[in-house]
Amino acid sequence: MQQNMFQGSKFKIKYPSMVGPIISLIILSIMHMPMVVLLIKGDNVPWILFFIECALVLFLIIWPLFMFFRVRAFIKPSILHISPESLFINGRTVEANQIKIVMVMGYFKPIVGIKPINKKYVPTHLCFRFLEDEDKGMKEFKSWAELNQIPFVHKRFGRWI
Repeated sequence: MQQNMFQGSKFKIKYPSMVGPIISLIILSIMHMPMVVLLIKGDNVPWILFFIECALVLFLIIWPLFMFFRVRAFIKPSILHISPESLFINGRTVEANQIKIVMVMGYFKPIVGIKPINKKYVPTHLCFRFLEDEDKGMKEFKSWAELNQIPFVHKRFGRWI
């Protein structure tokens, strides 16, 4: 009976916003700008130090831009299909035996992260939040995880872009 419950379960999901990390990287790049100016004005500054600092600032400027455009690709809502043995999420099928743990981060707009076996971080395409029927979706997703003997925990997790 439990397996029939998941037949054809569909939920609208969306990739979570990356506003926090983008803003923090922009602030870090702004904080490093005075150091670059001091290194440019300095007379006896080793060039290696100058190039390392410039590379860091360049990274701190390019990475938020990359994250911004990466997030824009996921703006359109997607559908999560829950079937007894697998999930279909963001155009990919994930078998239950490929999942190490399911983590939920946050309370008001919780973000769900599915961590595959042999991965250190949650891949971007396996990170989402429910748009509609959040309580029903979480409840059904949790029971699916329990049915497939996948740990379902409330814990902060890192996402990999």
